[in-house]
Amino acid sequence: MLILSLIVLVSNTVWGQDKPFKTTQDWIIGKNYYATFLLLTDSSLTKELTQTKAISDILSARHSRLDQAIDCTTVDCLVQAFKWSAPEMEGISSAFAKAFETNQALQALVSSKLIPSKTYGLQKELTAKDYLLKAIEQDLNAMNYVIDVYAGAKKPNYPRIDSISFDISKKSYLALLKDVRQDVLKDIRIDHDRFFETMLLVVRLLEVNERWDAAQLEPLIELENKKAFEQIAKTDFKKYPYSLLLTLGAGPGQYDQAISPGGMLRCRQAARSYFDGLAPFIVVSGGRVHPFKTPYIEAIEMKKYLITVMQVPEEAILIDPHARHTTTNLRNTSRIMINYGFPSDKFAIINSAVSHIDAVEKMADRCIKELGYVPYSLGKRISDVIIEFQPRYESLTIDPDEPLDP
Repeated sequence: MLILSLIVLVSNTVWGQDKPFKTTQDWIIGKNYYATFLLLTDSSLTKELTQTKAISDILSARHSRLDQAIDCTTVDCLVQAFKWSAPEMEGISSAFAKAFETNQALQALVSSKLIPSKTYGLQKELTAKDYLLKAIEQDLNAMNYVIDVYAGAKKPNYPRIDSISFDISKKSYLALLKDVRQDVLKDIRIDHDRFFETMLLVVRLLEVNERWDAAQLEPLIELENKKAFEQIAKTDFKKYPYSLLLTLGAGPGQYDQAISPGGMLRCRQAARSYFDGLAPFIVVSGGRVHPFKTPYIEAIEMKKYLITVMQVPEEAILIDPHARHTTTNLRNTSRIMINYGFPSDKFAIINSAVSHIDAVEKMADRCIKELGYVPYSLGKRISDVIIEFQPRYESLTIDPDEPLDP
């Protein structure tokens, strides 16, 4: 069996409350490749699916290619051995489509867990089978994306903050990739585990690049956000004009700087609004982003400032330590509002610098370009530095080309 602590059952309640992911690897896999994670946690279904001749033949050939990659003399050779090929992805998709017609366990998985999660978008006009195929195809392509970026040094969406950590021209790097290959092969003990080879290669590549950001500080609801989460159920939201206040960060410009001057000023704005009674909760949002490979998590440093300098109580502060851009500041906060049980009939507010709020007002096109949807609805601008918003369920959709914050 795979040497992973992934023996969990995923209910169809929201992630924030059912806590399906138990280990760091769970969080990496589940956030990026939720459909694959569901198969990983259902070994009997995976075994049944992978024993069909169509899938078995693909996995056998794919395993042989990885096994033979020990002879690779170039980085590109290993990258191609790591990735799913186009014919393999087409074959897997076709085999799943055929299996779905008769496999009741697969049908149940899709209807009870995959579709309700909304992790591959809202179902809308898609059939259950089409939703499954969309999820599987997205997962396989997303795995290839990570291999291209964090093994092959392809430029990510934001090269200045998310690029590979290595000089791939060095001989030592080729040796490192071969060690990654060997490590994953050691975890493949039985034939149906071969379905997860590429996924495990992706997890290892993120790890050696020190890019497990998607899992940092998880589970938030039991750790950094525990006090505030428990306070939500005790809060009379009718007493407040808004449900929460999202404070946008400003990344430091120096490697050894924990919080920027802009971050401090925005925290002061947030504290002022909190003590004026605008909202009972503050969300500070920002990951380990600026500058490249910074050791500081922006949301954590802003939370410290709010508590120690501004005297905001910890039970009023929620953090999102994963967002890397303004688009995902709003998307991740929308997820928090949905998953943590905030009232759906109230607006929340965003505060930041004037120029930043100006940009938020015009950000819908950027969201569509980068995320494929707009995860929020804006309301009115109530001051030069504050604007209203509400979450949309589209925010639960995985972003396949942002593995550090999917």
